[in-house]
Amino acid sequence: MKKILSMLLSCVLLTFCLAGCGKNAEAPDASQSSSTKVLTICTAKELDNLTTLTMNKENNIACGLVYETLVAYENGKIVPKLAEDWSWDETNTVLTFKLHQGVTFTDGTEFNAESVKAILEFDRSNSNFSGIKGIYNIQSVEAIDKYTVAVHYEAPCFSYLNDFCFQNVAGMMSPKIFEGGNFQTFKDVVGTGPYVRDEIISGDCTRFVRNEKYWGEAPYYDEVTVKYIPEASSRLQALQTGEVDMIYGAELITYDDYNQAITLDGIAGKINEGNTLTRNLVLNAANPMLSDVKIREAIAYAINKQEITEGLTYGYETPATTLFSKGAPYTEIKYKTMRKFDLDKANSLLDEGGWVMNEKSGFREKNGKALTLSYTYWADISLAQEMALAIKTQLAKVGINAETTGQDQMTWWTEGVAGNYDITTWNTEGSYTEPHKFLQETLGADPHAVSLKALSDFEDYSATVNQFSTTAEPDAVQDGIATALNISNDNVIDLPISYSKDLVVYNTSKIAGYTFSSVPQFFDINNVQPAQ
Repeated sequence: MKKILSMLLSCVLLTFCLAGCGKNAEAPDASQSSSTKVLTICTAKELDNLTTLTMNKENNIACGLVYETLVAYENGKIVPKLAEDWSWDETNTVLTFKLHQGVTFTDGTEFNAESVKAILEFDRSNSNFSGIKGIYNIQSVEAIDKYTVAVHYEAPCFSYLNDFCFQNVAGMMSPKIFEGGNFQTFKDVVGTGPYVRDEIISGDCTRFVRNEKYWGEAPYYDEVTVKYIPEASSRLQALQTGEVDMIYGAELITYDDYNQAITLDGIAGKINEGNTLTRNLVLNAANPMLSDVKIREAIAYAINKQEITEGLTYGYETPATTLFSKGAPYTEIKYKTMRKFDLDKANSLLDEGGWVMNEKSGFREKNGKALTLSYTYWADISLAQEMALAIKTQLAKVGINAETTGQDQMTWWTEGVAGNYDITTWNTEGSYTEPHKFLQETLGADPHAVSLKALSDFEDYSATVNQFSTTAEPDAVQDGIATALNISNDNVIDLPISYSKDLVVYNTSKIAGYTFSSVPQFFDINNVQPAQ
């Protein structure tokens, strides 16, 4: 009897899931007509916290469906979005936005200067956004008239406007869904975007329906369903069977997955021609094993980036020669030192540092201690584990023992900020964040901070970052960024490995193609080309 009841319960649950979010139910939802245009995509984690309170990667697939920003980043330029225009005063400390009229949040609340004022005042009080200076450094917000809002700062900064482009944290949400001081939850998911979150079925999917009162151009799809499929192999199977139409993003698709998918009948794919971000490592100069710059340099010379990109990415990614890829503003500078793979150089530096090879163990020792390094990484980052194992193997060739540990996001971040690592992953964020946000955050709640403070020229580094962060003069910004990057490079604090790409695979019976945006890590529903 227990077995029979269990089977009946399973059937009921399966029917419920298929009716809510599935595509292959025998009895489709009666509310859907045969002409309803539905796009089904997927994520590895549930969208049960689709707010602008966090920078959770799983939200990148859907935040653009419901939330919109005042300005956006396209083709290297900042363009209007919910703000139709903006201007700075003569001191570059007052940023005035002219807002689009006739926009409402999907709960019926009017989008106007008062709502923007409430949102920005709430955002700037969130300490989690301390690295987003354009939001966190707001001194006050003033509603000039119904559709004009002025944002006041204590000092100018060349990058403040860029920070309003953050889709996942600078999106405009209805003032009715948040409450002051609560940075954990929202009452609902309400924005001004082209879709409304209709339902979330725990363990299965989140369903979005078209916002019929959307102020912009109506999207092609009537509905978007985001399926929760944690396993990569299951995602590929779901794509092949037609349960999902598309898998988007490097966090969901490895290059192995991509190569496998495009061999399947009816499946095509695309890799972004541009770079998304830089896969980067941070070396901890504050820890005894790496306090000698020669050892950090030896690590840089011992890592074969070409071998890594060819082995792990099949050559789709290119080795990183600098921290930021070509085209990032203010980064076309002359470096004092450039390092390439050179095992002889690595061994020579380790010899100079007094580390002697123990032929029995295969690792170097000094004063009775083995050269063992703690290498931590955020386990959810694409290729982080594979890259850690590849680098571990390469470092072993010069007698360095790297002990690799994958950690969840909070542990990785907390331990990194505390300095409990020798090597850790810390990628750049790409597009409108480079280079300012990466460098500014190195002085705050970031694994860089403890390492940089151990340097003899830390004061120079700190002063130059603070200097370029409080000016709008291009020459001063250029000089400051050049100084900061050279200090980091000379001391081998950052070790860029490769320039990552974003990927997409899709079912050709439903989708003809996808155009990557200037911010490829965020899915853009408008860039999907439906099959005719």
